[in-house]
Amino acid sequence: MGKMEVYLFKLKFNTPYGLRVGGPKESIDTLTALRMEGYYVIPWSSWKGIFRRATEILFASENHFKEHREEKVDNQKVEELLKARGFTLEEVMKAKNLESKSDELQRFIAMLNCPIERLYGSEYFASAVTFSDTLIDAGINLRTHAVIDRVTGGVREQHLFKEEIVDVKSVSAKVIVRDGIKEWLETLKFLSQVGTFIGGGKSRGIGYAALDLKESEYAKIDSLTGRPKFQPLSDIIKG
Repeated sequence: MGKMEVYLFKLKFNTPYGLRVGGPKESIDTLTALRMEGYYVIPWSSWKGIFRRATEILFASENHFKEHREEKVDNQKVEELLKARGFTLEEVMKAKNLESKSDELQRFIAMLNCPIERLYGSEYFASAVTFSDTLIDAGINLRTHAVIDRVTGGVREQHLFKEEIVDVKSVSAKVIVRDGIKEWLETLKFLSQVGTFIGGGKSRGIGYAALDLKESEYAKIDSLTGRPKFQPLSDIIKG
């Protein structure tokens, strides 16, 4: 049986313009930031969506967005992937009630062949990546914006709205990665070079975030009892 590698990451993103992950509507004229137990929050699900989109930019094929239904599949490669996890294709077929000549089996094999599905999960198998929530203890900048008429392109008179922007210059997330480390590291490099957006307000530049390789850390877990030894992320990713 192959040995599955597990990595821990402490990722720091610089957010020079603040951010707003949308909260409940308290007023029709105010865009609020999500709060939980006195903190502003970036939920784990938001992080997963951010990272999945970045990985798709790098690795997705046309068939990925068609749910791999038109993709030719490689049974031998899938058998090797399953063997590394201690399973056989026959065992998985039995557990998932998949028939040997079914379209569903072919779709399962195609998804297991896909680095994006293996990282972030599908209806057939769980995600190989676990994200933390991010709790932010910071103040709010309340900005007022004019409403733009989408037909004329001009400002609507007497129409304004307010936006809560969390006044934070950096945010952090903790991540566990159990598979697909090659694609994961390429995704981190992309997020350090190009960046991404967190939450709403993208058209106004709000939420822009760039991964800080020097301030982020990683550790490889070699045993269940060993203490993780964190190192700078820049040691394995060159910006």
